[in-house]
Amino acid sequence: MLDVKPSKAGRHKPENAPVWARLILEAFKREGIHNLVFLPDTVMGRLLALAEADDVFRLTAVHREEEAVGILTGMFLGGQRGAMLIQNTGLGNSLNALASLAMAYKIPFPLLISLRGELGEFNPAQLVMGRAVRGCLDALGIQHFTLSREDEVEIVLDGALKTCFTAQEPIGILLSAQMTGWKDEQ
Repeated sequence: MLDVKPSKAGRHKPENAPVWARLILEAFKREGIHNLVFLPDTVMGRLLALAEADDVFRLTAVHREEEAVGILTGMFLGGQRGAMLIQNTGLGNSLNALASLAMAYKIPFPLLISLRGELGEFNPAQLVMGRAVRGCLDALGIQHFTLSREDEVEIVLDGALKTCFTAQEPIGILLSAQMTGWKDEQ
């Protein structure tokens, strides 16, 4: 019997990872971010496939987004840096943990958030949170930046990560569908 470990990236393959995913992981390496705590979605699956193939990264899947805040807090208190990778619809699940733990106790980590509910969205259930994500981050005082083009990833992400760890608080990095592509309706 073969001992085959299932991929955390699902059906995605590292060789098919887009340029933006490679640039994000390179920026994480430069800032010593080796722990990726995630709730998978199609956009993050492409990045996770690449990270899973790289021994530098440790991937931890969660069942609910607020669990990621607690895990990243423990990692930070233990001297490790990590990032939270979620879809914007899951941001609502993590708001209390972000406010009462990460913001209250100055726990820095990037929130890498793939956006749904933007241009080209086919699922009406995604529209409301798609419009609310920036307002939710603003309400908590979490600074955020939107990546819409691959040519801006390196400079924006490098600056955002430095700000995150200097300010000692989470920072939002929103991945627009303009950069990542729209989800297939099938």
